[in-house]
Amino acid sequence: MDLPTAPSAPPGDGCNNKNDINNNQLNSPSSQQPAFGEPSKQHRTLLKKQEQPPITLSNLTPITRYYTAANKVLEQFKVHCAAHEFDEAYIIGRRFALFSTVSLPQHDYYMSPKPELVVLRQQNVKDSQWVTTGVERIVGLMDRQELEKQKLEKQRLIQQKIKEEQQQLEWEESMKQRLDAVESKLDAKEEALDKMAASKKNGIEELDMVSKLEQLNAFYAKDENDNATTTPSAPILYEEDDSLPPPIVPPLIGELQLPPPIAPPPLIGQSTQDLKSNGATPLFEQPPAYSDIFLESLRTSTTPSLVSPEKLTELERLPTSSSVVASALKKKEQSKPKPTPRRTQIRILIKNYERQMQSLQQSKQIEVLKLGTYQGRLSSSNPKYDSTNGCAVISPLVVATHIYPQHIQHNNKKTLQRSTSSKYGISNSDINEIIDKRAPPVLQTVRAKLGLNRHALIIPSDVHDFLVDEHILPQDRFVGVCGGDIMDKSHVNKLITMLVNGKEEEDTKSKSTTTCRHKKVGAALFFREHVISILKIPLGNGACYYDLIDSLPCHKTGGMASRTRCKDLASFEVLLSWYGSSKFTESNCGFIDGNEYNEWMADFDPRTFQGFVWCEQ
Repeated sequence: MDLPTAPSAPPGDGCNNKNDINNNQLNSPSSQQPAFGEPSKQHRTLLKKQEQPPITLSNLTPITRYYTAANKVLEQFKVHCAAHEFDEAYIIGRRFALFSTVSLPQHDYYMSPKPELVVLRQQNVKDSQWVTTGVERIVGLMDRQELEKQKLEKQRLIQQKIKEEQQQLEWEESMKQRLDAVESKLDAKEEALDKMAASKKNGIEELDMVSKLEQLNAFYAKDENDNATTTPSAPILYEEDDSLPPPIVPPLIGELQLPPPIAPPPLIGQSTQDLKSNGATPLFEQPPAYSDIFLESLRTSTTPSLVSPEKLTELERLPTSSSVVASALKKKEQSKPKPTPRRTQIRILIKNYERQMQSLQQSKQIEVLKLGTYQGRLSSSNPKYDSTNGCAVISPLVVATHIYPQHIQHNNKKTLQRSTSSKYGISNSDINEIIDKRAPPVLQTVRAKLGLNRHALIIPSDVHDFLVDEHILPQDRFVGVCGGDIMDKSHVNKLITMLVNGKEEEDTKSKSTTTCRHKKVGAALFFREHVISILKIPLGNGACYYDLIDSLPCHKTGGMASRTRCKDLASFEVLLSWYGSSKFTESNCGFIDGNEYNEWMADFDPRTFQGFVWCEQ
């Protein structure tokens, strides 16, 4: 993806356009320089391979968090530029520009008229313009570097070619000299043979064999490594200036020193230690026992010791080499960082939770109940009661109706409306009424107040503030908020603790963790751009039901909203794990398997959840 063109007068110091980068020469038609960006195009293409597609933001996450994340990336860009790390600056700069120009405008709160959001948006626009111009300047610098590299490479090739030609000439000259030497030797040999033949023909006395050899050897150059010329008729004599050393004279028999005599082997049954006590010198010392070398470090609790108990105390005073090595290895192992346990792949967990869910449904521990409507059902027939994308309002209204009679405002008149909840909590008819009748007016009011479009998702905290201000959701009954990795038991247990006990801290006075307090508790669970309701319904016998209410249409209920009931806490924990894992896409699974959960990157992690809990008085 290409970056947008930078404006002519961006904020910040420096040149105003990319022509200034190369002194108005890179884009000049009459210039011999290549087009702007062409020299470094291949290098930048390799850098772009490391880019990720523009991030999809969650509309239920406050946009202020994304502005904060963008500012951190901006600071990294400035640091790399100051250090002249242009490759890193190019990558970080493009990442910031794409995030600011592609990802952020997709957030429903991007065009919000709230003054603080307007300031953040305008500053981000200026920063993105400044970074875009900075990236273009970096491209110009990359072009210069590539042209300089090409120039240096061309010079290197020329020097290399000159050197190779010089080496070729030197080789040819040396070969010519060697050929001339061989030809001269052959001519001298032929001349000598001709003279011999002529002398024999004229009746001259035939030379003896020694004379012939000497005469032939005279025609060849003497090797530098030859020490002396030898003839069969005369022995070799060593002179004072001879290069060979004088011969070694063997020592006399009386002066020869022999090694001490070898002691005889010990008698059968006589140990080496006995010989030592008698003053004798053994040929070899007694070799160490097999157990001393290996079994000391390999012995386990079930391996019997080879040392008698009475000798153990004495042996412990002098540690053996094997014990020293074992101790060193033990310390080395302890100093190594313990490897983190390997996580189970998320796709395997998804299948496991699906099997558990099916098993619990078959045993009737989990039941899926059908509701009479779903969010957005009346959007076309009656836009006044359009509840599309209204889960952030529907969920807390369900919780409020579950724990407390509601004050609903109709035509600017407050009327007290009590829910028709039975012993099993809020009734299905109340949930249907919330989705179709009570939630749409609240949605329209909150969206208009925040300057959002008709179907924009609303951040849960904004809805809660409105419901508290309107005395629909009592603030004094708010238990707390928790969040984290929905696949991490330690994170989810915080939510379960608040549901079970109706407070943030764990109830230490309870005899059993499965024994619930006799109060109704409700939670709005935000996960994957959707909000559901979780209700704890205490029963008369001390047990509890846990209901998960989802306003989206479900195929298990014929396209209607669903109410999934768990008849004990263990079943609810399985339901919560199944619900979380069922929302992951293939790309989410790849990300989860390749990355540990990091709280600093929670806003970009698909595993992040957030729960808001309320309890009746």
